[in-house]
Amino acid sequence: MDPLEQLRARIAGFPGYDGDLERRRSDEFVRSYLGEALADLDVRCDSLSPDTKQRIDALLLRVGFADQQSFSVHHGTAATHVLAGADSSVAVEDIAVIEVADRARTVAADAVGRYLDEVAETLDRRDVAMRAAASNA
Repeated sequence: MDPLEQLRARIAGFPGYDGDLERRRSDEFVRSYLGEALADLDVRCDSLSPDTKQRIDALLLRVGFADQQSFSVHHGTAATHVLAGADSSVAVEDIAVIEVADRARTVAADAVGRYLDEVAETLDRRDVAMRAAASNA
């Protein structure tokens, strides 16, 4: 199954990457998916330290808004087919975000810090892929 098919199998109504609107909506879907997982983790592990809770809050804020640098090049029609291919690095990184989000429900309270490090690293790689795709527009 190619990356786009995997995303569509995991997220109902996943729009894909063909146009600017689809890329924006796909970004929202992926960020929301992770945000819900982080919020559930925060509720499930209610005995976390204030520092760890603050890290979760920071990640929730990060996924709550689109990275404007990643989308700054996408205005207009020049980027219409930048991410259309199934082998897109953005789609691969989106799958990585979904996979790390799915693991949230099994993370033990004593492993939340390491998990949050992994979430941040995954989001960083995704941001790099999105910026690279935008710069190729």
